[in-house]
Parts: sequence; structure tokens; C-alpha cells
Amino acid sequence: MNKNFIGDRVTALRLAAGISEYTLSKSIGKCNNYINKVSSGSITPSIGTLGMICDFFGITLAQFFLEDSTGFSPTAAQITSRLSQLNEEQLQSLLVIINSMDKQKS
Repeated sequence: MNKNFIGDRVTALRLAAGISEYTLSKSIGKCNNYINKVSSGSITPSIGTLGMICDFFGITLAQFFLEDSTGFSPTAAQITSRLSQLNEEQLQSLLVIINSMDKQKS
């Protein structure tokens, strides 16, 4: 993992979600420019703060570190982060769409 991984990952998740550094900073109870400092590599968040960032995006700490290394695009990361907000019926509908797209590839 490179030294900018955490800042780059936070930036990718934030951009995929379409929110500002300010909004994310305030949403996790930090000062206005906290996420800017994380993204630039000036500071490294504690595990607790990183957990709050993950909670904001609806992902686990494991997903935070895993998804980037598997080549997920920012769009895929945004989709993944939103899955926990869907109810069972919505998840089933999404699965039908994905399965139909997969069949179209064949």
C-alpha cells in the first residue's frame, strides 16, 4: 500500500458520492478542513475516525482497504457504498438488472 492510499481512497469515495471535503468533515464531527488534510496526506486519521468515514459511506474498514486494490472504479465504489441503504425488494430488483446485463454480454 502506498503512503497516499488512505487520502486517495477517501477522495475517490467522496467524489463518487458527490460530496465536498467540507461536508464529509462536518458529517464526521471534524473541523472544516479535516478531510482536505487527510486527502493531501498532511494527516492520517485514527482508526476510530477512519471508522466514522467508512460508516458515512456505508462500508466496513475491510472494504475500505480491499475495494481499491481489486480495481473497483469510483462508480463501483459508490454503488457498493449505497447497497446497505437499500431494502430487500430494492436489492432483488438490482440483482435482476445485473443478471439481465450479464446475459446480454453472452
